[in-house]
Amino acid sequence: MALFALSFALAFDSSGILRIGLLCALLHEMGHVLVYRIQWHYWPDLQLSPFGICLLLRGQFLSSGQELLLAAAGPTFNLLGCSLVLFYMNITGQYSYAGYWFASTNLLVGGVNLLPLPGLDGARILHSFLR
Repeated sequence: MALFALSFALAFDSSGILRIGLLCALLHEMGHVLVYRIQWHYWPDLQLSPFGICLLLRGQFLSSGQELLLAAAGPTFNLLGCSLVLFYMNITGQYSYAGYWFASTNLLVGGVNLLPLPGLDGARILHSFLR
């Protein structure tokens, strides 16, 4: 049902804002997945939920450093995406609403995920510092 609703929303999103938001969310999760792959040398199991994509660690032990790198990867990818788009627009002089939407949405996704609230990356980062 959720996939149907998403497909329906994407079909009627004439502004492209939903597509940009999904792209930023995928960029965020790609950061987590790539850092997981680098640390453990295999791809993680993923769980799709209405609230996003979750890496299934299945009781795997994480050192403080591993937890910090894994949690910080998503917001870092968002902040890098924001910076790269703004840098590209500045160098080329090709400014666009889509570029600003992409940059600001990445900033929003990365920034919100840095909040130290349960379920967000900021809580995991804080937990890794407190261990």
